[in-house]
Amino acid sequence: MLNLDPGMMIWAWITFLALLGLLYKFAWKPILSTIEKREQTIQDSLDKAAKANEEAQVLLGKHEEMIRSAESEAQRMIKENRELAEKSHQEIIEQARLAAQKLVDKAKQEIDKEKESALLALRGEIADLAIEATKKILHESLDENRQRALVNAFLDKMPKSTPN
Repeated sequence: MLNLDPGMMIWAWITFLALLGLLYKFAWKPILSTIEKREQTIQDSLDKAAKANEEAQVLLGKHEEMIRSAESEAQRMIKENRELAEKSHQEIIEQARLAAQKLVDKAKQEIDKEKESALLALRGEIADLAIEATKKILHESLDENRQRALVNAFLDKMPKSTPN
């Protein structure tokens, strides 16, 4: 078994306490100081990381807002462009319709002019034919002025133009 010598125990305790005192005086403070410095460095790093995280969240929020703003602006521009395109489309259709109407009106006017011209030519031809027919029927010739007056009276009784 183990023999305990009280003198040896006292010296062991004295040595232990002396060593503990030396460690406390020379090693404990630097160890605690190093631990506190390390703890402070870690806390500073955590604080910086939290601050950086907050700043990143703020920037992320700003970027998301900018993206939403850009998207809404793009949607607004698309809508404006669609409206402008529709307006241009309607203007082009209206211009084409007006141009077509002008062409139709011009064609009608030309047709009316040609019709009037043809009617005048036809009246002249009818007058000449009537005079010739009258000459042949009567076997005599009326004077030219009298013949013209008769034909013009006949033609005045005719309608000026036919309805459309």
